[in-house]
Amino acid sequence: MIARDNELSFVTEGFSAQGLLRSAVVIGPEGIGKTVFIEKVKDKFLLKEIRPLIIAPFSLNCRDLPSLVSSMARDISTGNDIQNSEIGKFTRLLGSQIIQIETAFREDGDINKFGDKLASSFVTGIEDAIINSGIDLKEISPLFIIDDLDKIDTSLRNWLSSSFNQKIRKSILFKKCRFLFSAKQDFTELNKFFANFGFEKTFPINLPSFTADHCLQFAKQKGYEITNPDEYKMKSEGNPLKLLNILKNSTIIIPSKSKDMSKTDPKSIPSFSDFSEKELNYLLFASYPTRINRYNLEFFCSPKDAAFCFNWLKRQKNIAQSQPDGDLILDEQFKSQMREFHQQEDPEEAEKMSTTATIIDAFTSIFPNPNDHWIPVNLHIFQSFTKNLCKSLFDEIEYGEISKFIDDRDDILISSNKQFTFNDDIKLITKRFVEIGGGSPKEGLSEKAKSEWTKYQEESTQKRSLLEQEKSNLEEEAFDAEKQILYLDELKKQLVKDFKNPPKQNSKKEYSFSTSMILVVLGFATMGASLFFDSLGTIHASCGLVLTIFGFFWPNVEIKKPALQTAGGSPRLAIETQQRSLAHRINGLSSRVSSIHGNLDILTKDLEALDQGMNAPYLSE
Repeated sequence: MIARDNELSFVTEGFSAQGLLRSAVVIGPEGIGKTVFIEKVKDKFLLKEIRPLIIAPFSLNCRDLPSLVSSMARDISTGNDIQNSEIGKFTRLLGSQIIQIETAFREDGDINKFGDKLASSFVTGIEDAIINSGIDLKEISPLFIIDDLDKIDTSLRNWLSSSFNQKIRKSILFKKCRFLFSAKQDFTELNKFFANFGFEKTFPINLPSFTADHCLQFAKQKGYEITNPDEYKMKSEGNPLKLLNILKNSTIIIPSKSKDMSKTDPKSIPSFSDFSEKELNYLLFASYPTRINRYNLEFFCSPKDAAFCFNWLKRQKNIAQSQPDGDLILDEQFKSQMREFHQQEDPEEAEKMSTTATIIDAFTSIFPNPNDHWIPVNLHIFQSFTKNLCKSLFDEIEYGEISKFIDDRDDILISSNKQFTFNDDIKLITKRFVEIGGGSPKEGLSEKAKSEWTKYQEESTQKRSLLEQEKSNLEEEAFDAEKQILYLDELKKQLVKDFKNPPKQNSKKEYSFSTSMILVVLGFATMGASLFFDSLGTIHASCGLVLTIFGFFWPNVEIKKPALQTAGGSPRLAIETQQRSLAHRINGLSSRVSSIHGNLDILTKDLEALDQGMNAPYLSE
């Protein structure tokens, strides 16, 4: 690829699994070769990645939302692992879903709901297609491309940065997604789109114009022979499309007047010959970082040279623009020339400095304030950390700054149960930043953290034991209270039942003894007769004795029937009083059980948080 190798290498390496580039926008006027460049990126991405997935709709033909979503489904490129049949099924199914969603939209008329459903159908459908191919979503490397972003309708850009953006952020498939856009030189109006999408930094890839040598190479590549590449360069302005049109029309001749005028026009940008060797060294240092300041320059030269370089560059208004925050930005064309020159002279050193610049740009885009850089440099070594840990490891002033940093940067911190951690991308970028000399963690920080971890484990073990004992006591109390509630409720129901249906009472027999004078007299008479008459013996005397005894203790049986009970005023009042008493007791127990369950929920969450903390060490093994 002519005159685009460095840019192509930067994008493809940045989009690789080890790369740090998340989003980029290819900048250049019409015909500069943005679409060709994007096609090259697609080809290299498909070759280098293990399981690539490229979504690159032909956006110029998309006039409304359904046509854009359809194009996104049709223009999908994948690796060999993802089955084409599953992608085809997804495309056909999405087409029918779009028709159904459009029909519902005509009835409902809610444009936001319409956009959300389209985004959800697309993301869910592509996920299912990959899962049905037998591939884990986490193994996919997605790349989303929109060519000529500035030419598509504003409503489509709004949908991409809102509904579609929200869906892919929740998707496991798009967690490692990279984004590539293209736009004309006047792309400032798209900054709002990038901000709404959530890109902290979208790296501009400026495609340089062709030099005379590039024009010569391009002509040979297209089968043309030219002897005056400088004239073709001047006429085409280094634009590949214009150059191709000129080559196809062989009758076009560069007017000599224009040629002479071009020679006399003053150069807006100075050439290398206008600078001394020392100044060229300054320019070389400044050509690598995107934003130039003393802090960034110190990564490429000594602090003294960085100060001289920055102060000298501030006076070069024709090649360096001053920014509101005091940083400088070197002219893109001049920067490219300096880098290209350095690449030819010392490719190894140029590659090293380019890598350093990429790391600095990535790190400073996330942490723009140099005064805060020491915080992620220290905290990135932790697998997890808490404010209490920071308070014990740093002094009062340092802890105040860290606490404010944690509160302000919830966009890069993952928090759970008052524990914080950087995501993997932030850790990797910070680690690379430390490796190139961006600072180092506080001396003895790891040892202190290990000591605090041991102390935390001991305290957590004791606390866990107390919480488990308290939880066991509450569970037992709740069980007893629930048993009492059941018993009292049954008793309450039984009282009402007995009142309405009193049990039947059988007649009672009452036994008593009385004296029977007849038996007494008869008994005495028999005993007396046995004494006076020889014909009567002891048997008659015994019978007389028995009769006498029965005469004195004659049993009487009296059958008493129970009195009929009535539901009068006094029994009903007693029942109602008992009912209220039982209900009050039951309500009290129910309130206690409810309170116990609430406390149990809190204890369970505390135990879960404690377990989570104990299973998340401060430092990685």
